[in-house]
Amino acid sequence: MSLMSDPVVVTGLGILGIPPLPDTALIGEHAAVLAGAARHHQMLLQDAGPAIRLAGANEGPAAEAAHVYLTGGGGPQHQTTDLADRFAVAAAGLVVSQHLVEWIGTLLAGAAVAAVVAVAFAPHLLPRVTALARRFLTFLRDALSRIGRVFAALLRSPQARRIDTVAGRLHDTWRAARRLPDGGYEPRIKTTVDQAWIRRNGTDQVDIANTRYRDLPVEWQKENKESATVAVRLVADARKRGDDLTSDEFMEQASEQVHIAWLRRNGEWAPPEQRLPYRELSHVEKEKDRVVVREALDA
Repeated sequence: MSLMSDPVVVTGLGILGIPPLPDTALIGEHAAVLAGAARHHQMLLQDAGPAIRLAGANEGPAAEAAHVYLTGGGGPQHQTTDLADRFAVAAAGLVVSQHLVEWIGTLLAGAAVAAVVAVAFAPHLLPRVTALARRFLTFLRDALSRIGRVFAALLRSPQARRIDTVAGRLHDTWRAARRLPDGGYEPRIKTTVDQAWIRRNGTDQVDIANTRYRDLPVEWQKENKESATVAVRLVADARKRGDDLTSDEFMEQASEQVHIAWLRRNGEWAPPEQRLPYRELSHVEKEKDRVVVREALDA
């Protein structure tokens, strides 16, 4: 019988108004399955080694094409490596969460026993025991939330990570013009409706200039993320086609697509000089679209 299912502990948790914690054994089982999947994909990489070495050793167009396919960014070697890493990270995240839940569970079990004793012998101590248990529970929720955000970021696909990188750089480019001598930025206060952000920060006011992209509310990440998504996909598609990504032709075509996508999102409020087709834009306005493409290429 687990500690949390002990009758005294169950009774104490009921007195404290605390629901039962999740079954940590089940969390461990999920972690084991994910760790097994990670090992399986690592074995696939080892088994593929001879084929990759053979493709690299042979000469000729067919052998070269096979080697590029196997080892390229969209090839099976890259995809298998990415899956192995993501399964391993997910398994590690569950193990950390399991240990945290078990630790807090032990503290809550102690508080539950103390609650039973308080009801029987010292009722005046019950509010203090309840407050202590609530603090334990709040700590658990906050810690699991932070762990979840960290591992959710680690589990993002390579393309999603590139999009976030580009979006962050675009945000830094925008706020660079507001840089102050002391290293900070001229404030730009905005209101957010992102409830998760509001709960974490205790306010609906955000200084977007002095906040890193990754710490912004979702609606103040949105525009940079949308532009980054378009540019990263354009670069990825062009690379698959074998286009010359260093050419002026690619830069102008991609920048035009970035501008078209921006107009779809913002055309209703955009000033007249920004509603023009890309080819009719001023050099300054074209540069705004080219910056997005350059960042996608760098990422």
